[in-house]
Amino acid sequence: MKTTILSIALALIAGVAAAEGTKPVTTGKVIRGLTLPPPPGAPGTPTGTTCDYSNENTDPVDQNGTLTGSSVNCGPDGTLAQNLVGLPARFNAYCVIDAPVKSGRLIQASLPGDANHCDLSGIKPKDATGQFKGAVWR
Repeated sequence: MKTTILSIALALIAGVAAAEGTKPVTTGKVIRGLTLPPPPGAPGTPTGTTCDYSNENTDPVDQNGTLTGSSVNCGPDGTLAQNLVGLPARFNAYCVIDAPVKSGRLIQASLPGDANHCDLSGIKPKDATGQFKGAVWR
């Protein structure tokens, strides 16, 4: 009996942990990192570049042509400063919008070293590019 109760409790805990890892993010800032050639400009100034989602190597799409897990940083009610934490250093620029992403789905998907990592999916690459628009220097 004790073993059965313990097994049920462990299964419930695992289910809660898995569910927390798939919470959709509908508020806060959403950040897409970019790596641009040097020299970088002053932080916060426009780069003259857009955040392009058309690279199928980094932005996979399904048979319907919608993104299936593009990397962004986000968090419920996260500010720009909060969600920049963990963004890999290779990104010297970024685009930022407010959640929710229209026609898209944001799911928290933490990575080692980036607790604010999220997956963006369910949106066409051209629509994501249009929403994220211009980048600024980091």
